[in-house]
Amino acid sequence: MTAFVGAGLFVGGVLALLHVFGLYPRAVHALRTSKSAFDVMNDPGLGDDRKESLLQEYSLSLLRSFLDLLLRGAGSIAIPVGLLWALEFAGVVSLEAILAQTLSWPLLLGSILAATVVFWPREK
Repeated sequence: MTAFVGAGLFVGGVLALLHVFGLYPRAVHALRTSKSAFDVMNDPGLGDDRKESLLQEYSLSLLRSFLDLLLRGAGSIAIPVGLLWALEFAGVVSLEAILAQTLSWPLLLGSILAATVVFWPREK
């Protein structure tokens, strides 16, 4: 039971940090940038020089978005794993048992539902 609670806290911590770090809006921004780049490539009214300059800007923006999402996503996972590792080092929990529990069907289904609730687009 301790492993299940620890795995739930792990998943909850990751989801909370993904929300706090704002990964969803940043991912949406990257998607919009790539759609804009695609629209520029398919615009017959733009000259080649103008297309090249716009696409260079979009490519730099997508690179920044990739690095931003990579670092924030890694931090969202690394912080809870680090806390669990510290608790294992203190002898409170077993990190191996918790990580194994994260692959169980009940926890996977609960994680999917929790992620849907956390990241469902809301009207502002």
